[in-house]
Amino acid sequence: MSKQQSERASDQNSDNQKPERRSAWLDKHQGSQQGDVIYVLRTTQQHHDMLGMMADQKANIILGAFLIFITVTQGILEKHNGYNASIWTLTAFFTLAAIFALLVIAPRFRSKTKTNKPGNLLFFGSFSVLDQDEYIRTLKENLQNNEQARTLLIKDIYQIGQVLNNKYSNLRRSYLSLGLGILTSVIVFATLHLNVGY
Repeated sequence: MSKQQSERASDQNSDNQKPERRSAWLDKHQGSQQGDVIYVLRTTQQHHDMLGMMADQKANIILGAFLIFITVTQGILEKHNGYNASIWTLTAFFTLAAIFALLVIAPRFRSKTKTNKPGNLLFFGSFSVLDQDEYIRTLKENLQNNEQARTLLIKDIYQIGQVLNNKYSNLRRSYLSLGLGILTSVIVFATLHLNVGY
């Protein structure tokens, strides 16, 4: 009889332990899912940061080429008058390309929103309008749980995407201006020399 009682007691203990095991498994599984979500968001954020650096590097290349072009063309204009029209045409388009390149690398800052609150607590240009204590208090209020942390990252990714959209739009205009300038200057040069030949 005592053996049967011990078996029943062990069965009851195992039944009591099942919900605890199930709860521990669910907590571990949910924690793993939350970690995966944060990892995806962080990877996306880093990818966008890398795209921003690539756009800045390409814009710096255009600006460097523009400065070299200006230096070289000064000597050409002094020695060869026959190239004036095509060189000035290319200079005008190259200057336009340089202006768009400057817009790519020009720093951007965001002020407070209409509700007098920073739009992005993870971007210095937005939260710098707050003093230190106010920023710490506001950030703590928005980091109470994983859901709020994910929301902050998603907002940051969206705003980085908006900045990247402007950067790459200006970079595209810069390259188009440069390409159009090269094509136009070649046409002007060819037209003038063909007319001279005839």
